[in-house]
Amino acid sequence: MRPNDLLLTLIDAPGSSLYQRIALTLQGAILEGRLPRQAALPGSRILADHLGVNRRTVIAALQELEAQGWLVTRPNSGTFVADELPSGASARKAPDPALPGSQVGFDLPSLLQPASVTVAGDLLLEDGSPDPRLAPADELAKGYQRALRRHGPRILDDRNPLGTPLLREMVASWISERYGAVVPMERIMITRGSREALALLAGALSRPGSLTAVENPGNRGAWDLFRQIGKMELRPVPVDGEGLIPEALEEVLKGERIRVLYLTPRRQFPTGAVLSEARKKAVLDLAQKHRLAVLEDDYDGEYVYEGTRSEPLISLDRTGQVIHIGSLSRLLAPGLKMGYMVLPTPLVPVLGKIRLSRGELGDPVLEWAVADLIRDGDLVRHLRRVRKVYAARRDFLVARLRQSLSGPLEVPSPQGGMSLWLRGREGADLDAWIQAVRSCGLILNPPSHYYLGAAEPAFRMGFAQADEVELEEAVNRMVKALGRVNP
Repeated sequence: MRPNDLLLTLIDAPGSSLYQRIALTLQGAILEGRLPRQAALPGSRILADHLGVNRRTVIAALQELEAQGWLVTRPNSGTFVADELPSGASARKAPDPALPGSQVGFDLPSLLQPASVTVAGDLLLEDGSPDPRLAPADELAKGYQRALRRHGPRILDDRNPLGTPLLREMVASWISERYGAVVPMERIMITRGSREALALLAGALSRPGSLTAVENPGNRGAWDLFRQIGKMELRPVPVDGEGLIPEALEEVLKGERIRVLYLTPRRQFPTGAVLSEARKKAVLDLAQKHRLAVLEDDYDGEYVYEGTRSEPLISLDRTGQVIHIGSLSRLLAPGLKMGYMVLPTPLVPVLGKIRLSRGELGDPVLEWAVADLIRDGDLVRHLRRVRKVYAARRDFLVARLRQSLSGPLEVPSPQGGMSLWLRGREGADLDAWIQAVRSCGLILNPPSHYYLGAAEPAFRMGFAQADEVELEEAVNRMVKALGRVNP
């Protein structure tokens, strides 16, 4: 079936993201009979061209409809309308964006306001993330099917709030083999990504008004969780080329009773600085002295392209100060939504109870599949392969930025990670430039996004999720935007 035969026009749904609008449009075509049951859909690339949107956005919409039961994917055949639609679907009409509830009728707190709105054709490089096109999809699919065949109904009824035992065992082995930290699986909790881990910890470790020390510049997503869920007050600690400055942390600790320290030692967010070994020891000494809970967010530590890999704080902790937060999504694909925590033993049942009460358990079948990836060595092979790809993309973007934008920007080449930390030279108006960049369809965040208080002229730009064609287009849009700011 060709898209023109469907007369597909994106519905206008205020408040909905682009992929949701595509999903609603296709859902309407199914309900109206323009896409009959068992009908084959056009390919994602064809649909994207027809609708004038990015192919990844179409894929996200198709995955959403498949998860809801509207579509099915048949290997080597394509995507089809399901034979049996979701319960009650036949009685529904196509979504009407004018119905009550399509718009919000009350004021939202400022922290909940969307940070930005993207449209078709935007390049989202405000953060470095893995390229889902490189994910080991075949290996994951085989592991998923194998888990269902071997364990059947038992695995589908798994309600363990700590996660699937096999994956916890594999994560414990991974940490032991790679970092030299002996961690029993009983201390491992599997999560639905780092954000869930931080949300659980914010709820468990805080009380209203409790104080948390954070890196500055730092991770605004984590800051928002601490404020919203933990009702925490934040105290900024400056960083430099070696990461968080222990002397500055010590000064903060002298003045107030800080309970929690959140930091990203193996790849400081957003600068990419690596905490030196001497500073790691100094931070742990301060944590022990002041009885700090140290939340180590290890979001990017495995992506090292030159030099030696820095070891995480958990491998040096001897006094139970460190809670290690790891991401499996960052190693595979962002849509996986899977991570883990290494917890002090007394905290394990506390967080397990909180997680169970919230009902936000993970996908046990997917957890078994990922465990198979680790056990069979597929994850190590995948990392070895994508490191080469990401290093080449880093080199390409650095070269193009230095060639075209060395006037307004300092462009370092980091030894690892999935993004660049770009500093504006004297006289560069980064706020105006980034606003113009966004209007050209390249999504970057202004310096103020990364700072508590006064911002320095710097911003983050991802490279791992984009191929060379997309990175070339990104640089061209930056050059075009600069021409608008400095005609």
